[in-house]
Amino acid sequence: MPVFLTPTTRVEALDHEIETAAALLRDLRYLRDHHAPSADMLAGAPVLAGWSNAVRLVPCLRGKPVGHPTVRDGRDAVTSPLRVVSLGAGYVRTESRFWLLGSPATGVGHA
Repeated sequence: MPVFLTPTTRVEALDHEIETAAALLRDLRYLRDHHAPSADMLAGAPVLAGWSNAVRLVPCLRGKPVGHPTVRDGRDAVTSPLRVVSLGAGYVRTESRFWLLGSPATGVGHA
């Protein structure tokens, strides 16, 4: 879920995102180096019974990027999932990069 930065946002919300991202990065590096999780890493893992594939909708933005390294300027695009939103400061941080926010689409209000 994205963290919305406002003048009253608590630092704890960002601390939680930092801890979550650090844990994922630690595990990805371990898997890269060892090819499988250790027995200790799996010891406390819950079991997912009766599992199947699913798709989860995540918050993101749609628009026309300008200056993106791989998407042609002005072409419709959808961002990766939102992680941090600061409408007041005019930026968002998605899973892949920072975006500066230009003007919103016609008829779109701010939360």
